[in-house]
Amino acid sequence: MISWWIIWLVLAVIMLVIEIATTGLATLWFAIGAVVAMIMDLCGASVTSQIIAMAAISAVCFAVCMIWIKPKLESLRKKNVQKTNADRLIGREGVVIVPFNSTEGKGQVKVDGQIWSAKSGEDYTEGTKVTVKAIEGVKLVVERAV
Repeated sequence: MISWWIIWLVLAVIMLVIEIATTGLATLWFAIGAVVAMIMDLCGASVTSQIIAMAAISAVCFAVCMIWIKPKLESLRKKNVQKTNADRLIGREGVVIVPFNSTEGKGQVKVDGQIWSAKSGEDYTEGTKVTVKAIEGVKLVVERAV
């Protein structure tokens, strides 16, 4: 007959492999609970107490992870996002250099020294100041600057 500590060890390894594959903090708490249950079996605890401890430790680890650890990791992940050159233009002001025709979707603006094709729901004359609101494909979506 297989000992319970082996079952707990195999379960912990499986959960860790899944965690490594997903990197989403999905099964780490089950692995921790399984390790605690394995240690309890090696110390001679009953199977019932091992199962209860595994469930309780997993629940506590889940709560700690969701309340404190995951939000901190998400904020770190967001801090390290590098915007592309085009993304940096959103919110910037530019000047119309080729008049806009809203029905044809044609027009050009100069933003941060670069010339871009752009579109808007309005017609703009040359020299009008605009603000970049979004990027669709290779065109900036602009509206009149406030």
